[in-house]
Amino acid sequence: MQLESILDPTGGTDASADTSLAPRVTSLRGKTLGLLDNTKPNGAALLTGLGTVLRERYGLEGVLMYSKPYFGTPVEPTQTQRIFEECDFAITAIGD
Repeated sequence: MQLESILDPTGGTDASADTSLAPRVTSLRGKTLGLLDNTKPNGAALLTGLGTVLRERYGLEGVLMYSKPYFGTPVEPTQTQRIFEECDFAITAIGD
């Protein structure tokens, strides 16, 4: 008889990691927004439209688009660091 393994669907996060929230921006005016596309269908279109609306309505200085190499993998730490350094805040979305 073969035993089956049950996998943890939560991604196996490190319980000791700092999961505190980042400080919130008080205004979007003059800020740079980072948009992270997970590369699934329609994700880029959703984020592009959102970036356009936020820029026009709230006076964003810039909108930068980033893409993950593959939707099924986590964001690379180097990409997270780049977004952190280049943007004041970020939004991600799942397409389909």
